[in-house]
Amino acid sequence: MANMKAVSKKQTGVKRTPKKQGPGISVAEFLALKQPKGNLILDLDGQAVSLTSLERVYWPEEKITKFDLLCYYLEVSELILPFLQNRPAILQRWPRGINAPMFFQQDLASAPGFVKTVHLTNQEGRELDYAVYTTRASLLHFVNLGTIEQHPWHSTTKSLDKPDWIAIDLDPKQAPWENVLQVAKVTKEVCDEVGLNAFPKTSGSSGIHIYLPVKPTNEYESVAEFSRMLASEVAQRAPKIATVERTIAKRGRDQVYVDWMQNARGKSLAAVFTVRAKPKATVSMPLTWKQIEQGVKISDFTVKNVPALLKKKDSAWADFFNQRQKLKFG
Repeated sequence: MANMKAVSKKQTGVKRTPKKQGPGISVAEFLALKQPKGNLILDLDGQAVSLTSLERVYWPEEKITKFDLLCYYLEVSELILPFLQNRPAILQRWPRGINAPMFFQQDLASAPGFVKTVHLTNQEGRELDYAVYTTRASLLHFVNLGTIEQHPWHSTTKSLDKPDWIAIDLDPKQAPWENVLQVAKVTKEVCDEVGLNAFPKTSGSSGIHIYLPVKPTNEYESVAEFSRMLASEVAQRAPKIATVERTIAKRGRDQVYVDWMQNARGKSLAAVFTVRAKPKATVSMPLTWKQIEQGVKISDFTVKNVPALLKKKDSAWADFFNQRQKLKFG
C-alpha cells in the first residue's frame, strides 16, 4: 500500500449510483431529530446524501447510534474538513458497530456522483479507485458506510508524492500515561531546537500524535528519513522512557514507542477531530502544549462533549496550515 502511484485521472471502474429521489431534510432539521429510525435523504450543500439505518447502535455500552455519529461529524465538519479535503481516504468500515468485524476498503466499486476518486496502482500492480475527501457530502457518505474513523493520506491529490505534514505516533503499549506526556515534551524540545513548530493531539486511542506541518516540497522517502532522525533523537534523549524499537518484546515496560514509520506513501494516522472505534467513543483532539503540561487524558474528549468544547474556544490547531515549514536536512 505504501508504494502506490497515480496512473490516470480517469475514474474507471467506479459505478456511479443514481441520485436519490424524494424529499430531503435540511441539516438543521436533521440535527433536531430525536432518536430517528430507518433511512432519509439529507440535503447537504446541494447534494442529496442517502443516510441509512440511523437507529443502528455503534457503541452498545454507551448506546451511541449511527445517527449520533453523523450528527457529530456534521457539527465539527468545518474544523475537520481542512485536514481531509483532497486527500485519498483509507476507509476502515465498521458497518455493524465497534464490536463487530471491521474491514478495509481501498477500492471503490460504486459511489454517488459527488464522491471523487483517484486512480492508483499498488505495489502488486493492482489498479484501485481510492475515495477522496472533498465536501461535507463526501464525508457524510463515508460515515454512512460505517467509516467511524477518518484516515486521510499525508498528501493531497495535487501532490500525491509530497506530504504536507509529518506525523509521529507516541504509542505507549504498557508504558504509563505519564511517560507518554513526558516523551511528548521531549519531542517538542527537539523540534524547538531545529526550529520546527509541532502540534500535539490525543490519538483518541492510547497515545499522543505529534504533527509538523511542512511545505509539500519533499518526496515521501526524504520526509520519512527526517522523521526517523527526529524519532531517534527523542529516544536518545530519554532512553528510559522512549524507544524506536519496533519489536514489542524488545521494549522496556516503561518505554513509549516513538513511531515514525507511518510517514510513508499510502500510510495514515487517525485524523484530528476523528472519532475512534474505541470504548466511550473517544475523539482525537487537538491540544495545546499547556494541556500536555497539565496532564490531559484520552478520556477527556468524546463524541458527547467535543462539539460543546469547540464552541467555547478556538481549536488549538486553528493556525496549523499557516505554519507550513521547510525541512532542513543535514
